[in-house]
Amino acid sequence: MTVLATHLLQELAQWLAGDFSNWAQAMENPPFFAHIRVCLRPLPGPEWAEGYWFYLEQAYDYALHQPYRTAVLQLQAQGEQLVAINHRLVNPEAYWGAARDRARLASLHPSLIVPLAGCNALITKTEAGTYRGVVEPGKGCRVVRNGRETYLYNEFEVGDGSYTSLDCGYDPVTEERVWGAVAGPFQFTKKVCFAQEVGSEVGN
Repeated sequence: MTVLATHLLQELAQWLAGDFSNWAQAMENPPFFAHIRVCLRPLPGPEWAEGYWFYLEQAYDYALHQPYRTAVLQLQAQGEQLVAINHRLVNPEAYWGAARDRARLASLHPSLIVPLAGCNALITKTEAGTYRGVVEPGKGCRVVRNGRETYLYNEFEVGDGSYTSLDCGYDPVTEERVWGAVAGPFQFTKKVCFAQEVGSEVGN
């Protein structure tokens, strides 16, 4: 890994580490956007090596301890390419609420997560200085909604204090959009910063 890639990876990790809210967007356009919170907490412990690791929870603001999405993300530089590798938890309910209670994450171990095939995000730095990620091509990230199999299209952009995300599910045969935001991406602002919990070197 080059010095530049190391620097970019650490900056991305520090910008991602936080508790985000789309309160302003939800108040401006409540018919289309619920008040959502996304919390990305750096994982503690030497077992989380080879990059930077985060535990992620996404929940409605009124139900923070019942997130509708949990994941573990591994940020890596593969050559010059920054990658976010997505994992699911084997028993996600056991860690509900742990994003805001870091002591509970001490028992989370790599043996308790499974990689999600085809769901990695490829990340580049934009001319505006933000980081833009897009799910890897190939329609391999499959999501079943209401009994119907779809493939996920996800893109996100991370700035210093901001995070936007767009998720849509498409029929793998007809390309029909089956689910996802119809009014554009969610727009989040960082409310609590956890950058101080990010190690100074990759693997810490």
